[in-house]
Amino acid sequence: MTTVKEIMHQHTIVSQELSVKEVAGIMSDKKIGSVLVATANGPGMLTERDMLTKLVSKGKDSAKMKAKDIMTFPIKTINADADVYEACNIFTENSFRRLPVVEKGKVVGIITTRDIAKQFIPKLIKDTYHFQDFRF
Repeated sequence: MTTVKEIMHQHTIVSQELSVKEVAGIMSDKKIGSVLVATANGPGMLTERDMLTKLVSKGKDSAKMKAKDIMTFPIKTINADADVYEACNIFTENSFRRLPVVEKGKVVGIITTRDIAKQFIPKLIKDTYHFQDFRF
């Protein structure tokens, strides 16, 4: 069994008071598609899709909108010790691509569909086609 903790990656968390423009700059610099947003009631999530559907497509000003104005909240999380297949089920059932990973009530990372693909697709292809050496 592969656990979520084994393949998750580091998360980025931002203040809910940052402008969406500032958050977009952070995401661009770090080459990431989402950030967690710190709130008093737990984390929210702000994704590229949120920016497109809630801001850009509506002609709103990213310098005037705050992260808290367009973030998704509340969000689902997954326990660090959960099996990766549980994460796959959550992704599939909810059309998610990202899940914050929690341990003892604290966010310790994030798992994405890309993390899962990087972990399992090379082995699947190697086993299926009997490749000796396969890399992405």
